[in-house]
Formats: sequence, C-alpha cells, structure tokens
Amino acid sequence: MADVTRVIQIGLGPLGRMMTPVFTNKRSIEIVGTVDVDPEIMGKSLGDLTSVRSDIAVTNLDAALCQSPDVAVVTTVSELDRLWPQIEPIVQAGVNVVSTCEELLYPWATQPDLASRIDGAAKEAGVSVLGTGINPGFLMDFLATALTAVVYRVDTVLIERIQDATTRRLPFRQKIGAGLSTDTFGERVSTGKIRHVGLTESMHLVSAKLGWTLDRTEDIVEPVVADQPVNGDGWTVGAGQATGVHQVGRGFVGEKEVLTLVFRAAVGQADPRDTVTLSGDPDYTVTIPGGTHGDTATCAIIANAIPAVQNAQPGLRTMADLPPISCCP
Repeated sequence: MADVTRVIQIGLGPLGRMMTPVFTNKRSIEIVGTVDVDPEIMGKSLGDLTSVRSDIAVTNLDAALCQSPDVAVVTTVSELDRLWPQIEPIVQAGVNVVSTCEELLYPWATQPDLASRIDGAAKEAGVSVLGTGINPGFLMDFLATALTAVVYRVDTVLIERIQDATTRRLPFRQKIGAGLSTDTFGERVSTGKIRHVGLTESMHLVSAKLGWTLDRTEDIVEPVVADQPVNGDGWTVGAGQATGVHQVGRGFVGEKEVLTLVFRAAVGQADPRDTVTLSGDPDYTVTIPGGTHGDTATCAIIANAIPAVQNAQPGLRTMADLPPISCCP
C-alpha cells in the first residue's frame, strides 16, 4: 500500500463535511477531489465549507476522477438502487469505494441480483466496494460477531442500541421522526420514510457470519411518544408527539427467534447504551455505557476503513470478510 491514499469525497452534506477534517488529520489520507450535486456549493472550496484549510473545489465526478484517486468515499444515499448509478462510473474508472449507504452493508440476501452486479463490476475493474458505518457496519452487526469468538456456543443474539438523539444533527432527528404527531409518524412509516435503514442487512450479516440461515425476518417500527415536553437547542417536542423511533428486527430459524435487534433513538432518551447479549455456552453480555455517538464514530470508521478497502480483494466486500479495521495513522 502507498504511504498516502488519495481520496475523493462524493457528497458534502452535513455528514460529509464532518468527515473532511477527520481525513485531513490523518497523515495516511490525502483529499484530492470533492463532488456534490448541490449548485449552491459547486465551485466552493473545502475551506469555504468546512473547518479545514484547503483550496480544493467542489466539482463534478469526471473532474474528480481526473485526480487519480485510490478510494472514493461516498456519503449520499441510503438505498442501494440509488447508490449503484452513482458509483458505477467510479468502479469502472478503477477506483475503490467505501460508502455509508446502509443497504450496501450486506445486500446478498435482500437484493441478490444487484449485489451480484456490483460484485461482478468491481471484480472486472480490479477494485473493492464496501458499505460500512457505525450502524450498520459495526455496533449492531460486526461487534456482535466478534464477541462470539470468546464463547463455545451461541444459541441466540440480542443487540440493543439505545440513543439519546438530543445532540445529533438535524437530519438525523428528522429521520427518526422527532416532533411529528403520531398520525404523521405512522403515515411516514407506512411509506418507508421513517425507519432505521440497514437493520435487516445487519441481521443477515450476523446470521451469515454465524452460519445461520434465516427462514424469515421481521422489522417493526413504532414511535417513542413524549409524556411531557422535551426541549433542545432551539427546538421543542411537545407532549404526545413522537420523540423518535423504536424499531425491532427479528430473525428466525424455523420458528425459533435466534436474532433480535433493538434500535431506539429518541430525543431525551434515558440510559443510552450499546449492548450485546449472547445466550449460549457461556452466556456473555457486553455494554458500552452512554452508547456511541453515531456521527463522530461513523466519520472515524469510514476514515479507518480506507486502507482496508484499498487492500481488499476485488469485489463487493462486507465487514464480515475484511480483516478487522483498526485506527490508521
């Protein structure tokens, strides 16, 4: 691997802009180009948009690819069918891809035809493609599979991510429905606009790593409702309104529920934590008190995944088949 990995950023929304200083503080990463479709920021420099000192301007994809990047970091969409047209020309240009697209985490069970298409294109171009983040990508899938290494047998897995979303960025609070009436929340759930994208993919990644074949999965989404007003920095959620989302994913082998994923994110949520509970021989529970801040941790894992993606075997890769990612310099 080269001492410095040349990176282009695709997507300079709130999360993309948070990542920029993380990348520039890594001596092993050099940002050589940035891309966004927002005409309001086209031509502006990273120095204009973020806290870093940089004259690199936001351009189109063709211009960024002319900078001979090694890896493209793509932080644009959550849905795989929307992501593929964006990354197909990147793959064809011989550039590795790491993306926060939740459905890219493990699409082999949920979208096998598209997964095979991405895998084939990446292998033909000699590059790797990876979907990761803090969740999905680590806390509710990879971490649990890693913890099973210290037990003899696993019968069931319970993964819980409980978050206080009070300090999260506005797009995240909007994504979990904070401030909506329960009726509006229900309408948006029915159209797929409110849900933690990637929960089903996390279930399939865990089951594949443990050698389980899931016969069916469930993904249930409900509102967390305020019993009193919740106040934040310039916003208020009234009593009776949704403070966030409570989502439960269940995976079954036959009629046995072997895998349970509980995702709860709400403003004012008490006792935030990340917990993995393994039932088997022996039983084993690990809890991260206070939980893990999703935005900062996502920036970190994407930055630290860049060397792994560059060195991976060509094809559609997952967190289940890469060597464990660690902090890169």
